[in-house]
Amino acid sequence: MTPVRLAGAAATILLVLLGGLLALTAVDDVRAHRAAAREAQQVRDLGGQLLVARGERAQVSAQLSALQAENATLRAEAANPTLSMWNACGGGPCSIGPDAVRVGSVPDTFQLLLAFTADVPIRSYVFTFHQWTQFDDCGFEVRCVTGPYQAYDPATSVDTTFTDAEGCSAYVWVIQADQNGTIVPNVRVHYQPADRPTGVCATG
Repeated sequence: MTPVRLAGAAATILLVLLGGLLALTAVDDVRAHRAAAREAQQVRDLGGQLLVARGERAQVSAQLSALQAENATLRAEAANPTLSMWNACGGGPCSIGPDAVRVGSVPDTFQLLLAFTADVPIRSYVFTFHQWTQFDDCGFEVRCVTGPYQAYDPATSVDTTFTDAEGCSAYVWVIQADQNGTIVPNVRVHYQPADRPTGVCATG
């Protein structure tokens, strides 16, 4: 083989090798591009999942805070419950008139939440046990009652709190009317024990 042919053959081989190398480089470039695209998509997917996870975490955190607040409220209510006391009317109106009174005891360690509405003026009192017997024996007249007592002006709507029974078992509440009518009660008691005697129990 002459030197010219040798050079031509060498050039041909070199071109083939360069072509193969370029082809391999192109293939590798395509593969690298595809791999980069896949990784970019994975990053986007992970970013979306992270946003969802953060949103779910925020929602769970808000739910936890709400449950903790509700738990604190329930604990407070359990420690100091408020209970309905007069349920004889079944949630509806009761009759009231001049010939009878409505009376109930005020339990020790509780506040009395005396509330009602009526279609006639109602007088309300809180007596001690002894004052109640005086009032009862006198035909429901306060002129026979001795000593201080709690009296509320005649009204068709009352919502008041009596606290002297927080540390004393000595009271009854009484309501009466001078004419026939109906009353819708909402009498409740709230557990609130005092750390010392209250009301008449504090005075001996």
